[in-house]
Order: sequence, then C-alpha cells, then structure tokens
Amino acid sequence: MLGKLSFRNAKRQALNYIIYFITVTISIGLIFSFNSLAFSKDVVELSSEMKYFKEVIIITSIIISFSISWLINYTMKFILDKRSKEFAIYQILGIEKKDISNIFVKENIIIGIVALIFGVLLGMFLYQIFVSIVMNIFRQPYEIGIVFNYKALLLTIFYFILIYFLIILKNRKKIKNSKVYDLLYSEKQNENHVIKKTKHNKLLFILSIVLFLITVIIVGYTFSYSENVSFNMTVLSIITLIMGIYLFYISISGFMVDFYIKNKKRKYKKSNMFLYRNLTSKINTMSITMATLAVMFVIIIIGTNIAMLMNNMLNNEMEILYPFEIMISTIDGKFTDYKEYIYANTDVIDMYEYKIYNVKETLLASSLENTSLKDRKYNKLDNVIKLSDYNRLRKILGYSQVTLDENEAIVHTISTASKYIKDYVQKNNYIDLADREYRIKSIEDSNLGQLGFNGYIYFFVVNDSQIQYIENMNNNEEYEEYYNNFNYKLVATTKEKTTQQFYDDLCSYITNYNLEKTVVYNGVEEKYNVEMPLGNVLTRGQREGETKTFYTIISFSAIYISLILTMISATLLAIQQLSESEKYKYRYKILRELGMDEMDINKIIFKQVFIYFAIPLVIPILISIPIVLCIGNIFTLGVKYQEIIKNICMVSSIFLLVYSIYFVATDVQFEKNINEEW
Repeated sequence: MLGKLSFRNAKRQALNYIIYFITVTISIGLIFSFNSLAFSKDVVELSSEMKYFKEVIIITSIIISFSISWLINYTMKFILDKRSKEFAIYQILGIEKKDISNIFVKENIIIGIVALIFGVLLGMFLYQIFVSIVMNIFRQPYEIGIVFNYKALLLTIFYFILIYFLIILKNRKKIKNSKVYDLLYSEKQNENHVIKKTKHNKLLFILSIVLFLITVIIVGYTFSYSENVSFNMTVLSIITLIMGIYLFYISISGFMVDFYIKNKKRKYKKSNMFLYRNLTSKINTMSITMATLAVMFVIIIIGTNIAMLMNNMLNNEMEILYPFEIMISTIDGKFTDYKEYIYANTDVIDMYEYKIYNVKETLLASSLENTSLKDRKYNKLDNVIKLSDYNRLRKILGYSQVTLDENEAIVHTISTASKYIKDYVQKNNYIDLADREYRIKSIEDSNLGQLGFNGYIYFFVVNDSQIQYIENMNNNEEYEEYYNNFNYKLVATTKEKTTQQFYDDLCSYITNYNLEKTVVYNGVEEKYNVEMPLGNVLTRGQREGETKTFYTIISFSAIYISLILTMISATLLAIQQLSESEKYKYRYKILRELGMDEMDINKIIFKQVFIYFAIPLVIPILISIPIVLCIGNIFTLGVKYQEIIKNICMVSSIFLLVYSIYFVATDVQFEKNINEEW
C-alpha cells in the first residue's frame, strides 16, 4: 500500500514541479555529455594539449555538482513544506514517522531515476552536438552516430548519487525528527528577517552602494592603471562586491517601504498597494536567497565575458603573431640548418631572410602612455625595417607595395594601437630615428608579426638608403642586451599546415651559448654564466593547435557552467513562486470578488512575477558591465573595444533568453494556479 502511495505521490509531484524536474534532467544531460566529451578518444587525440580538457571538465563537473546539490536541497525543502500538512495527517492517522519518511524517499528516488534516464538520453544527443562543434573547430571530419561511454555514465551516476541521495537522506532525517505541529505550520515558515529596523536598512543600503563603488574603483585601478594585476586587490574587490550584494538585498525591503509608504500618490495608485505588500513580505524573508542568486548571476556574466575575451585574444593573437607559417629569429643570422629541414619536410611556397634594426625609443611611445598598452613594450627600444624588406614581406602575404621618399617613414602597428598612434601623428607628424628627422607618411595596421617578431606593437619603415645611419647607432653598447638581439629573421609560407612534430624537430636545431652575467650582492660583484639559446622558432601550425585547444577548453567550460548556473537560479525563483501560488490564491480571489476582471488580475500576476525575477538580476547586470569593461583593458593588446562590447551584448542576450524562458513558464503556470477553481 505504501509503495502504491509513493508511486502516486511521485507522479503528482513531478507534475507539480515540472520546472524542477526538467532542470534536473537537463543538468544531468549536460554533465553526461561533457563527461562523454572528456573521455572521448576522438576529442583527446585532436591535440597534445587536449589531455587537459578531461581534467578541466571533471573539475568543472565537481563544481557543478555542488551547485546542483544546493538546488535539489533547496527544492526539496519547498516540496517538504508544501506537503507538510499531508505528512501531519499521516501521523494523526497513526502512520509511523519511519514509514512517512520512506514514502518521501521512495517517491524522490522514482523522480530522480526518471530524471537520470531522460538526462542520459538527452546527454547522448547533446554529446553529438558538442563533439561536432569541437571537430569543426579543429577542422576534422566527423560522422554522427550513437556513442555510449560507460566511464562517462559511471561518473555521472556517481555525481547523481552524491548530490541526490545524500540530500534525500538529510530530508528523511528531518521528517523523522519533526512534530505534528511543525508539519502543520511548516508551510508558513520563511527565512528569518536578517534586519528588522528600517533605520538599519537605510544605513545598510547606503553602505552597499558605497561597496559597489569601491569595487568598481578597485577593479578599474587594478586592470587599467596598475602595472601588474594585483592578487590582493583582486581578492579585495571580490570581497567588497559580495558584501555589497548581500547588504543590498538584506536592506532592499526596508528601502521599498520608504519608497511606497511615504508617497501616498504612488502607494494608492491602482493595484500598487496590493503588489507592494506581496513583494516586500517575500523579499524581506528571501533576502539571503536573492543575494545568493545575484552572486551567481555576477559569476555567470563576468566569468562568461572573461572566457570570451580570452577566446578573442587567442584568435586575434593567431592573426597578429603568426601571419607566416614559419617564423625564425636568430642572434647570429645562421639559417642553413633550419632551411634544409624546412625544404626537406614541407612544400615551401615562399621563403625570405631579412634583418630588423634597433633605435632608441622614440616619442611615438608616448602615444601609449595613458593606455592599457603602456607596459607592453620592451626595454625602451623601437625597431626599424628597410623598405625593400617590408615590401617583400607584404608581397608574401598579398598586400600592396608602398613607396617612400628619403625623408619619409611608415609606422606599422597592431590594429588595437592604431587609434592612439593616429591621434599622436595628427599632432606630431615627424619622428626622430637615429638623430635624423622623418615625416610620417602613413600608418599601417595589417598583420605583419608586429607583436614580438617584427618589433613590438609597432615598427618603423624607412628607405634602404637610410639604414646606414641606423646601423651606426646599433653598434652602441646600449643595444647589446641579449633579448633585443634576435634581429635576424626568416619567414616562410607552405602549402600545408605544419605540425607539432615539425615544430619540435625545428627547435632541435637551436644552439646555445654561455652568457656571462654580473650581479652586485652586499656590495660585492659576482659573475655567473647563463646558457642562452641563439634562436627562436614559431610555427603557425603548432600554435594553432594550442590555441584551438585552449579555445575549446575555455569556451566549453564557460558554456557548461553558465548554462547550469542560469538554469539553477531561474529554477529556484520559479519553484519558489509556484510554491507560493496556493498562498496567493486567496488574496487574488478577494480581488476577483471585489470586481476586478481577469485581465487586470493577470496583469498584477505578471508584474509580481516580473519584479520578483528582475530584482536579483538588476544589480548583477549594473555592476558586472563596468567590471567587465575594466577587466577588458588587460586584453586590449589583441582585442578591440568593439569586441568587448559585442561580447557583453551577446552574453547578456543569451543569459536573458534562457532566463526569460523560465520567467514566461513561471508566469503562465502561476496564472493557471491562481485561476483554478476553488
């Protein structure tokens, strides 16, 4: 009999909490699909660096499991409160607490197993989508088929048992220790009022705003003006942000009291009084939950934007840093061994050797002083390339040829610095190179390796006849520092992509030499030798494999976490509102009896659900956007400001879309519950 009762109640419970059931199913589906990706040989063998993908996904799944366990625990509390009277009646009828707790456990096991089955089936489908995306990123062929990974399934079941059944046992214990009185009035219990006095609410509200401003100032300084990102300042900004969020939501109900009560016109306008009373009573008792959801939203928005900025940086870096398939720098200009290996192992389209020259840092560097690029240059030096070499490089990459007069120069820069340099040149159209003045003819920003290979951020181009003056300056001892002497260059383009093995083999030709260094310790000079390489090798194929690997890891981890946290947060709000619909039913019935029509009642319901969903969302959006803009400064070497704005809009749109689906579903179900016949 108790078994039939458990099955019937489980069926009824699934119908009443369909949003919760769907969210758990989707969560399990995502966990299973990502675990399948982590254990997929096809994915892991794409790159030597993809071995880290498995580790990242497993760690991420563990974090996700804790979040889902919080959702299930919170949801079961609502389920228990909703059915508390039912359990109290069972006790009054003489059913033992042990049997009642067994009923609760059995029906939740049934729902959990059904969610697990549907989740695994969904995960198999999602896996095909995700693995197709990964293969497309690496440009590898892939055929869709039924794939079932037992390791992924066992790991998913382990997570499920860990986060689901332990919570069931906790609630089972709670039922056993409950009294009839507690069960009868459990539905009326909410979170305790953290702050009750309105005066204290005002002070806390003001303090929360101050903490938000402090957070933005700290983040702005740390990521925009500080030379290095400070770990301590970053931790401090996180602490002030979290404190501000919790204080804001603890005090918001008191602030709403003043906003409505002290303005009679606003207070008595239409249905404001009814709506206000419904909201403030709930917000005041749900402040900690609201704050926790807001913190999760901040993590979602900021974390996903940072992940996308990293992806933008990686993709743009490929185009800026690796315009040629093979790029080699040496100190001595010896390329014979490298060239022999390249010709023997690739089909070379074009190859060229040249030299770049050092000059003292020019006044052009001042154009970057007040930007996030100010600390990106090396050792107070600028670089120069002669016109014939420059045109040869442009020809290899398919760019048009350029000309210069004797007293003219070209500035070639990365695109993200182009604006600052153009602003400088508009005011100062001449530049001194090797004690000679040149007029800046133009500013070019096409990708030519000007981020560490051909100069750093920018380089100058002068006529071949002017190089003699710069070579004379290069003989000065000021230019003898080791890391500025990789001035001999070789670039090559090939018909096929180079591989990791090709890169490793090419690096084996790098020879070393002993560099004598001198340091002063306690007033005494000490000399020591350091073994330094004579060359440096870059290949687009090797770096592209690394970039795609990191892109995959970062993107999928961000999507994984963001989707789960968004669904969890929206589910909590939806369940909470739908669980309260029975309580609000009587209040809306009174409005109906007073003559209010169904359309107006539905408008009030819409406003109530909308405001309830909006409150934990407003602060995260308002505070996250300026924080993302500040953090974006550390990526401006390879990411344009427009890309940062685009990312913010895209992340916010996807987040709001998922969130809105839950909002609409909650509003529809809430209206249905309210409008049901008594």
